[in-house]
Amino acid sequence: MSIGSLISSYGRTMTRQRPVWVRDAAGGASQSTTAGTTTASITGYLQIGSGAVGLRYGRENVRFGATLYCDPGTDIKADDLLTVTIASETRTYRVDSVRVPDDRSTNDHLHHVIATLEEDLPRV
Repeated sequence: MSIGSLISSYGRTMTRQRPVWVRDAAGGASQSTTAGTTTASITGYLQIGSGAVGLRYGRENVRFGATLYCDPGTDIKADDLLTVTIASETRTYRVDSVRVPDDRSTNDHLHHVIATLEEDLPRV
């Protein structure tokens, strides 16, 4: 199957939040997901990878990485937050990197957007 057919057949719709940088009370810059955040819906084929075990509050938590394949022209950037529901469990992923392989002006078939994601904890 091509990437386009995977997206159309098995794609998931996610909510994208784009955090903005704001000044805190002390004048320092901090990232905010509430003040001035833009949200949008995107659809892509989500391929969840293996988990990494880390400690959080004294207990082990499994955190999953993932790869997201989107149609060309999808507006997604590093540090965006993507929220998706999988098997009645809501997961939030932070975008680590975005790349467009073989991006040419001739619109060849290798021009889909590929994003590397890391799961934010806790799950809801």
